[in-house]
Amino acid sequence: MNNTIIYLIGHYGVGKLTIARQICSLTGARLFDNHLANNVVFSLIREDGATPIPDTAWDIIMTIRRQALIAMADIARPEACFVLTNALMEDDPLDRPAFNEVVEVARKRRSVFVPVILSATDAAHAERIPSAEREERLKMTDVAGAALVRARRPLLRIDHPNRLDLDTTTLPPDAAARTIIAHAERLA
Repeated sequence: MNNTIIYLIGHYGVGKLTIARQICSLTGARLFDNHLANNVVFSLIREDGATPIPDTAWDIIMTIRRQALIAMADIARPEACFVLTNALMEDDPLDRPAFNEVVEVARKRRSVFVPVILSATDAAHAERIPSAEREERLKMTDVAGAALVRARRPLLRIDHPNRLDLDTTTLPPDAAARTIIAHAERLA
């Protein structure tokens, strides 16, 4: 891969970070997991997964995120590839602009842009959500809460010609990563 931006989008526990790490391992792409920006703030306010996060925290997180995107667009090497992860929701007023900002970075870099929608069954989510690694990374670990989010908050509707939909229920992370890489390479 060369000058490619892969954007993994899915609900909590679908395997975004695990698959992103596999893609990076196989290709040398650079990872910008959404918690890279989130946890700068979450660690300072002691985010516990139960207490509502103040709206002002999201403003700060978006500022951090935008600065990272500026670095990608303006100072990263032209051939660099990136894998981003996020749970973008249709009803969140910040999420469509956040997606569009990544599309704009890809346009500015003249990158191949590959949005990937990841899904999994409720049973797979329930098995993956309550993990020590997720807790350590300040991620959602409440199975019932995550199920409510999936039931009530649909993912952002994305209409892009390079979109790939992938069900990770039984697909091992390595196979998912290889499928995404092959799709991105076909588009290049």
